[in-house]
Amino acid sequence: MPKTTFNAFQQRTVSSQAAKFISTFKGFDIPNFIPITNKMILRMRKQFQDGEDKVELDLIKRHHLKIEPVTYNNVPGLKITPENVIAGQGAIVNIHGGGFIMGTARDRNGLLAATETHLPVYSVNYTLSPEAAAPIALEEAQNFYAGVVNELGEQPVRVMGSSAGSTIAASMLVRAHAAGLKMPQVAILFCPALDISGDGDSTVFDSRRDAMSVHLSMRLAKTYIDKKDPHDPNLSPMYAEIGAWFPATYMTTGTRDMMISNVLRFTDKLKKGQRAGRQYNQRRYVARLYLGRNFTRSN
Repeated sequence: MPKTTFNAFQQRTVSSQAAKFISTFKGFDIPNFIPITNKMILRMRKQFQDGEDKVELDLIKRHHLKIEPVTYNNVPGLKITPENVIAGQGAIVNIHGGGFIMGTARDRNGLLAATETHLPVYSVNYTLSPEAAAPIALEEAQNFYAGVVNELGEQPVRVMGSSAGSTIAASMLVRAHAAGLKMPQVAILFCPALDISGDGDSTVFDSRRDAMSVHLSMRLAKTYIDKKDPHDPNLSPMYAEIGAWFPATYMTTGTRDMMISNVLRFTDKLKKGQRAGRQYNQRRYVARLYLGRNFTRSN
């Protein structure tokens, strides 16, 4: 992939660090004639984690974070406790990113969340692909979430996810609602991959502007999708039924993010769900008022 170029005015719209990175970064892709094997994915996973380990261990040491293994409903994870933890105010459930094929529960976002909020973070270690295809990671995340919610009791819970972790997080909330589980106070989705079918205009226009090519992302996601329809709501929450019950949601994206149209489309979906919820509640109020009057008259 060629280097990204931008003019002097565009350079002034971002930080000097971002401008330097963009001007020197050259994207990476794997052409179709080179097969992506399980062995290649495992090698990519190790290379990625070797780099992340240095960052993660530094964050743990610098911020005096306590890391301990936990298991809920037979699903493993980590509890990340900050030095000056705020007790009795609930916790955060974190679902790490990594394109469904890499990353661990000890990811930097979970560590930073614990550091900056002073809340404990429960981070799930779901089974990656190609070892397991969808919906295994989703089911594991839901079971883990259910266990944390049960342990917290009346305390508030928040859910956060990054990239592929946001895919799992949003789908998990849909399933959790259907199962009657307590909804979190808020959902925080960083660069969320809410539609992994490849639909959306930014997968075309930002294909060679993102740090990760859309082409390679889609090829790697196939190990997670397997033979299933990527438009299935369990895989792409963009196609799920979303109502006013969905928690308040904060999403991040960027002008060069292949997921920017995912964020815009899902924002519209959330707004429609909120409007439908208000209309439903108004109809219920009118119905109760009308039935109440009739009941009074009949007596």
